[in-house]
Amino acid sequence: MKKVFRLQIITLSFLTMAVLLLAGCSGISYTPGASFGYFIWEENGRIFVEWSAERTDTSFTGTISTDGEISSYRLKEWEEDDVINVAEDKIKFTATLSSEDYSDGFNFKIADYDYIEFDLKINDEYELSRINVGGFLENPRENVFRIDEDYFNRVREKPWYSRRPFSEFFYKLYSNKYFTFVYIFILGIIVIEILRITVFERFKRKIIPVMVSYAVLVVIEVCIYYILKILVR
Repeated sequence: MKKVFRLQIITLSFLTMAVLLLAGCSGISYTPGASFGYFIWEENGRIFVEWSAERTDTSFTGTISTDGEISSYRLKEWEEDDVINVAEDKIKFTATLSSEDYSDGFNFKIADYDYIEFDLKINDEYELSRINVGGFLENPRENVFRIDEDYFNRVREKPWYSRRPFSEFFYKLYSNKYFTFVYIFILGIIVIEILRITVFERFKRKIIPVMVSYAVLVVIEVCIYYILKILVR
């Protein structure tokens, strides 16, 4: 029974990682009415800009400009009060979500461009943590930000450990290294002590496996330190 349970846990872990890795290949997965913010990605040669709010009255306004040519656009779940103006090199929009309207958006095709510039606001304010770009939901660093034509290709080519959410997870572990390693060490002590009063109890000289276990714990901590140091470069 225990082996079956362990197998289920391992299988679920691998499936979760696979979903996260594949999520960056195309499109973005978000939940209308629960997710909050902008979601921007490329799929089949079209740029998608969508937004969602947590079932509250929220306004989304923005300007998207480019040095290329916007050839076509399509609206998603657009209401009569929502406004969009599309020119050859610029898109301006104003839309409002309510408790009954969970998400809106549009997508467009663009040709011969070097950059796309985004100026996006939520309730007339900049909220960079609510702007998610690419399949791994990168947040921009500036209020008005640009991406070049190779941006989405570079995101797809990133190694898994440098993509969100993995990159942020590893960075937080390393930046708080003292807490991380103290926590791991305490967790390791708990595991070793459980083994000492269960598995190691059958040994005549149980001090030996206990000492070996602590040595292994130290080696694991050192390995984790150097692995995190490499991953966050």
